[in-house]
Amino acid sequence: MFLKKVFLILIILILFFLVAFILPAEKTHEETQSRKAYDLTDVNMLVKADVQTELIEYKGKKAFRLKQEKGERIAYLKDLEFVNGIIELDIAAIPYYTGIVFRVRSPHIYEGIYFRPQNSRHSDPVRRGHTVQYTASPRYTWYYLREKYPEKYEAAVDIPPDEWFHVKVVVSGMEAKVFVNEAKSPCLVVKDLKHGLSKGSVGVWCGNTSSGTFANLTIEPGPPFQFERVEAAEERAISGVSYTVEQKFFLDIFKKRRSVRKFKPTLIPDEHIMKILDAARSAPTSGNQQPWKFLVIQDREKLNKLKAECVSAALERAKKRDPVDPVKLESLRKRYTENLTGYLSAPVFILVLTDKNSRYPSYNKWDGPLAAGYLILAARALGYGTVYTTDSFPADITKKVFAVPDNFEQICCIPVGVPESWPNSPPKKPLQEFVVFEKLIKGVNYDVPIQRTTIELDQKTIGDYVGKFKFEPNITISVTQTDSHLFVQITGQPKVEIFPEAKDKFFLKVVDAQITFVRDTEGRISKLLLHQGGRTIPAEKIQN
Repeated sequence: MFLKKVFLILIILILFFLVAFILPAEKTHEETQSRKAYDLTDVNMLVKADVQTELIEYKGKKAFRLKQEKGERIAYLKDLEFVNGIIELDIAAIPYYTGIVFRVRSPHIYEGIYFRPQNSRHSDPVRRGHTVQYTASPRYTWYYLREKYPEKYEAAVDIPPDEWFHVKVVVSGMEAKVFVNEAKSPCLVVKDLKHGLSKGSVGVWCGNTSSGTFANLTIEPGPPFQFERVEAAEERAISGVSYTVEQKFFLDIFKKRRSVRKFKPTLIPDEHIMKILDAARSAPTSGNQQPWKFLVIQDREKLNKLKAECVSAALERAKKRDPVDPVKLESLRKRYTENLTGYLSAPVFILVLTDKNSRYPSYNKWDGPLAAGYLILAARALGYGTVYTTDSFPADITKKVFAVPDNFEQICCIPVGVPESWPNSPPKKPLQEFVVFEKLIKGVNYDVPIQRTTIELDQKTIGDYVGKFKFEPNITISVTQTDSHLFVQITGQPKVEIFPEAKDKFFLKVVDAQITFVRDTEGRISKLLLHQGGRTIPAEKIQN
């Protein structure tokens, strides 16, 4: 009996050792996940969201940099869904605003941790307390969080100036902990992430007017959300917002709309014309007054007469502005004719009019453009191109050519047709430049126009700038002098005065534009730079 008991105990021990040491144990979720490094210098891995980037080396490390520009900018990893886990990254402590983003759902929707290295060792303790900051775009900006919850979402942390520092962000559910330079304790803990239980990519961030320099990104995924443990509303947040096919199509129309200036002769079915105008009449209107008339012109004889009248009127205006030699006048005639021929190549030409006798005539100036916008989008939904024109077809001329009664006021003219080719999308300013949540703050989310001061220049210096400069093959800018005043005139545009604010630097008052004259090594003017709308356009000097 005793031997049987001993034998049974031995069998149990053998089985235990087999299970414990020979058979592989089932790994936990954390053990099956591994930390993965992402090479930020491989830009093909990133969604760069219309930002300028470069690859550099900084203090011995190959690095990825977001270039210094206006507005907040991010770049994030493609095809990554991060929920929980540990994100680590090296950041160069180069002022001013630089950091990391996670659960990125779009270029404008993300959670983020960023740093203000310039505050780290500031003499003011309040400024030091603003070194590390949590933010959640688009609504929960730093200034909103600071105003509503002072000191809750930002903290102090020591960052050596101009050096690399290491950041670790541990994300779990609604919480994020921030560690800097291997610290054992977090410098910032956010317990209520503002986008809730969400998922998305991971990337890098830099703030307004700052660049950002990054290296050595690693991500260690944590356990996924247990969907059965969350409420339905939270589960929808985790899954992200979704759109129906119809919603996607509608939103896509806005992105695909283009201003088309040359069309094929393809006829538009009457059913399509009426469908487009039916959509236009559904636009919102003041007091439901519906003051519109849509005058549809397809008669080529009328359209040719309109073109001739518009070209003639444009040339007369040019003669009144400035005496023009015959050669220049002929050049203007050809350009006007070419432009209007392109517009009027459309098989359908629509005048959007409003009735001055409407119930609320003072609101027509808003009701009319709203209907025109609906018209343009409806046309694009049916595959047609349009362009919103005003000055090209003056109201006094269209009224005469098309016998428009006096009680109707012209809002715009819209050619509609199949484009010869769809234009490329023009550059757009970042969305953050237009969208402000909760509060406008000067210098943060809007800029006050610079107040420019005119200086006096001597006659010799003023004479240096006179000449003709070439932008494109058919576009030049002429700089002329009258007494002590300088004027510029772009081909086909009126002559306007420019005002000196420094030697070689001038500004215009009629529009927000500036001109810089560039001198060669011998001090002679060799070209000019036109600064307008965030762009700088060079023009080489071709004639004194």
